[in-house]
Amino acid sequence: MGFFNKHRNKRKSNPTNDSKETWQLTVSGIVQGVGFRWSVLNLAQKMGMTGNVRNNSDETVTITLQAELSRVNQFCAELPKNISQFARISNIKKEKLTKVSKMSGFHVLY
Repeated sequence: MGFFNKHRNKRKSNPTNDSKETWQLTVSGIVQGVGFRWSVLNLAQKMGMTGNVRNNSDETVTITLQAELSRVNQFCAELPKNISQFARISNIKKEKLTKVSKMSGFHVLY
């Protein structure tokens, strides 16, 4: 029993992807019909992030990311430098989500 308990405790202390948080970014400005979602997809893939991006009926775009807060902040800082030439960001609202299943890859939602 001692052997199994030793390894069970060791496994619990190792950080995993499950420790990543889920963040929802609501982006406003000129962000629909200008290739913005594809810019988001490219940046997220470049940064190795998981999540998705979708248009909203109020002309905003929602980006959902699963990452540590520092990585989400880095994404927010890099996003304006990596968008379509026709897009303009006026605001990014960040909100932490809870009880979200683990995501894989990054996807554009329709």
